[in-house]
Amino acid sequence: MNGSILVAEDDDLLRAFILAGLKQDTFLAYGVSNGEEALQLALTRDFDLLVLDRNLPGLDGLSVLKMLRLRGVIAPAMFLTALGATGDRVQGLDSGADDYMTKPFAIEEFLARARALLRRPKQPLPRTLSFGRLVLDLTRHEALVDGHGIDLTAQDIVLLSVFLKAPARVFSRESLLDQMGGDEIAPAAVEHAISRLRRKLDAAGVRDVIKTVRGAGYRLNG
Repeated sequence: MNGSILVAEDDDLLRAFILAGLKQDTFLAYGVSNGEEALQLALTRDFDLLVLDRNLPGLDGLSVLKMLRLRGVIAPAMFLTALGATGDRVQGLDSGADDYMTKPFAIEEFLARARALLRRPKQPLPRTLSFGRLVLDLTRHEALVDGHGIDLTAQDIVLLSVFLKAPARVFSRESLLDQMGGDEIAPAAVEHAISRLRRKLDAAGVRDVIKTVRGAGYRLNG
């Protein structure tokens, strides 16, 4: 057996085709048809590879992968989608994917890519991220200042983790919007979310953590 693979694809015929190819190549393959099922299964089972359609019903593939990465799931992931523009590819890879394959595709190439991803050594994600006195625990999904917890929402934690994972990067409003949920979130929500997170961090005693870069976006102030 080459490994266990989760396939999240809402097209029943295509999902059956992919599963048959994987099983013929001696993989242990599981299939689901929507984002909620993919998220739940990936959080409760230890898969060696995740194959996700981007346009899953309910919870889209990008959101599924972001949530899994935030919760410490380190299995390599491949997007299998009809969205093949450069911007779509960049968005998918930036969300935590290791590969991005467009439809239609040859099953032989898909299997070869799957095998290549499984040959990579596993690199565990850090369990904590820190910035001065501020620590974000990715396992417990909580932020602490000098060991004391801060009352943050799930969206606050996602936003804070984005900055802590790339402390030198300037994030545009568009990229932050994508991290927060993309089309499901209003553009004005970025400013509101940043403002709310700043207030909570200020109240916890860590001030001016997030800096506004005029005309560019936001970054950590360090």
